[in-house]
Amino acid sequence: MNIPIGNVEEQHLSFSENNPLNKIKQLMQSGFDGYVVATIEGVSGLEEGLLLLKGKEIVGAVFDALRINKQLYGVPALRLSLNLLKARKGVFDVNRLSRQQIDLIIAFNEKIRLAKPIAMPMLSKLLPPKYKPAIVSKELAVDLGVSETKYKLFKRLGLGSI
Repeated sequence: MNIPIGNVEEQHLSFSENNPLNKIKQLMQSGFDGYVVATIEGVSGLEEGLLLLKGKEIVGAVFDALRINKQLYGVPALRLSLNLLKARKGVFDVNRLSRQQIDLIIAFNEKIRLAKPIAMPMLSKLLPPKYKPAIVSKELAVDLGVSETKYKLFKRLGLGSI
């Protein structure tokens, strides 16, 4: 997906030194126009989440599982992006865009738009308590290396009755 770089406000901020959720809340309170992109080493390999902010709301989201080359957009991407923001280690960047750039991004990439923009009170309700690998596995609809039991292996091979 082509997202313009815009003006880089902050770059390579670590999760351990700068809480990304607090940063997003500060940006929303100030009426920021742009995006926050965060990257972690998650259960699916490198995971990258992008939250598009327009004023005091999150209006779009993109999630990319780089190792398995799978992208999600909109509400599923929002869930996974918020999940990865709860990881202990990662980095994030903050880039400023104009309102016109945000409108163009959404116009040309309709699937990233959230049907209902997320304001600050709703954001707190959507956050998981911590990074949950099961959410990633479920949303991506792939097995991310969970070990297979003998029974499941035999069943998959057609030998379930043994």
